Amino acid sequence: MEEKLRAYRRQKRREDMVETAKNTFKEALSWQKNLILPTIHNPSRDDDLESIMSEESIDFSPPPSPFFTRTLCFLYFLLWTTIYVIAIKLEFGAVYFVLSLLVFIYYNTRTGPKKKGELSAYSVFNPNCETIQGTLDPKQFEQEIRYGGLSVH
Repeated sequence: MEEKLRAYRRQKRREDMVETAKNTFKEALSWQKNLILPTIHNPSRDDDLESIMSEESIDFSPPPSPFFTRTLCFLYFLLWTTIYVIAIKLEFGAVYFVLSLLVFIYYNTRTGPKKKGELSAYSVFNPNCETIQGTLDPKQFEQEIRYGGLSVH
């Protein structure tokens, strides 16, 4: 019984550490892709207690300081502004600005596949995975074709 209690306390301590790490990362700017996030092992129900409590399940690398990230952002902004001024002098400013916006949009959207166990936006805002009003599904489309548009309620 004591062993189970110690294991439970260790697990709660680790969950608290993970929660604090998540909160510190939420404070950072979301558009920085070079931020090192901790690797957390999500155990399934079948894992034994030893694999759940192993030290390898959480990466304890310290997050970068807010001063460092803000300084880095400021330096990136200065570099972009300098190149933008040069592009304006070469009468290439509008093209540089549009290409910069496209690169900014690309890096602020998902560029890789979804991670295992990660929720999609649909499941986050619609936990029961019900169809959203106004979504056209094949069953409704077939019913409208056969019986007319007023047959769907």
